[in-house]
Amino acid sequence: MSLPVLHLLIALYASWECWRGAKQLRHSLLKTLIFGAIALIHGIVPILAPPWNLRTPEPFEVHVDAARYALVGTLLLGCGWRLYDRWFPVKHSLTAFEYVREPSVSRRLELVFILCAVGGVIAWIGGIFASGATLQSLLNSRRLEFRGSGNGVLAGLFVQSFCMAYVPGFLGPQLRSRYRTAGIIYVIAFAFVLFVFTKGTRAGALGLIGSLTAGMIFASRISLGKLVFAGTAMTLIALLAIAAVPLRHRMATMSPSEMVGFLLSHEAYQDALAQDPLNYHDNLVAVMDIFPDVQDYQDLASYRRIVFFFLPGDRFSFLKPRDPNRVVAEALFGEAAIHVDWMHPPGIFGDVYVNAYGWKGISFFLFEGFLLAFIARQLTYRPWFFIGLAPQTIYLTLVGIRGQPYTVATVVIATLTVTGVICCLCGVPLRMRAASRTKKKVRATSRIRLQQAAA
Repeated sequence: MSLPVLHLLIALYASWECWRGAKQLRHSLLKTLIFGAIALIHGIVPILAPPWNLRTPEPFEVHVDAARYALVGTLLLGCGWRLYDRWFPVKHSLTAFEYVREPSVSRRLELVFILCAVGGVIAWIGGIFASGATLQSLLNSRRLEFRGSGNGVLAGLFVQSFCMAYVPGFLGPQLRSRYRTAGIIYVIAFAFVLFVFTKGTRAGALGLIGSLTAGMIFASRISLGKLVFAGTAMTLIALLAIAAVPLRHRMATMSPSEMVGFLLSHEAYQDALAQDPLNYHDNLVAVMDIFPDVQDYQDLASYRRIVFFFLPGDRFSFLKPRDPNRVVAEALFGEAAIHVDWMHPPGIFGDVYVNAYGWKGISFFLFEGFLLAFIARQLTYRPWFFIGLAPQTIYLTLVGIRGQPYTVATVVIATLTVTGVICCLCGVPLRMRAASRTKKKVRATSRIRLQQAAA
């Protein structure tokens, strides 16, 4: 089977799964994002990009093998998702996005909005000072200059607590109009500040914009206009992710208006197909050429790190091994990666290939699809997951597609912990049974009032 046909099959199947999710976007946002990204990165981009021999130095056979691996992985991912939906059909009638709009709940969520808005800023500033920097020194420093410096434990706690910053933009569109306006202003201002102070690091800024986009998607029923808005918003986020890479190399000499002008210029996107994140299929090709002939497989290191995430890796390396993303960077770029402690995520397929012994572990995608379907179900029907994780759905999808399962897992654990505590302090019920009782109580009260009025 020819290489373009393999990529076309990936694009067609992943696009089909993406469309099935988009028809119920509020229920299937995670599925829509994941399969949409796979269709674009592993299907459409390799077809539109220059021929394989002009993109990478790897032999043609490796390109074909990588396309086959991505195709089988995508099919198994979809099968795992369908298995979960078949074995565990939906039994709930009340969704989490309906629950948060109930008056008694939304009033409490307004307090959550305020606490998370303030807490997100404090967490960001606290992380800077814990790293041994100040706002002024960070603004005048090189990108990532203070990474790993200062009090590592305290800085890590502040970084994980930054998850609070994603909640206001998400909740704003689902609350009263003044909170909607405040959420938009908070996201735009904070995203710009983060991008400038971190010298073009995309994660935080795009995560904030993604939280606002997700909030708008969940705020009302899906319509053709909502689908157009969602598609446009995802496209803009993807374009910002692409343009941020060349912008970070020249933004030190630019004013804010010049940065905006660059983002709107053709120059920012002229090599888009060869840039992160659209070039991650070529990363898979490079990884499959190196592992295991040059570099050994990583023996599920990424997932063993998740199990022992709470242990310091330098003292318990036999339980929590070295990050495979650093191993991949050193295998691809040699001394240059070692000198700057570079991490290079291999993409969602490359991560499984490196960790799960190549083709021998291809069935891992079946489990991964099953797990992702479970998480998507919790986002829809569990208020705790909806309030905590739904704001980061777009951000975590980007991180997951890049092949960073450890980052995804630690963010999920930290986010559920922090937002769970805040919601409990604000009196927000986090179990659907409590939500169902609340809705029944509202309906019963309405019936009593109608009967009294009729009498």
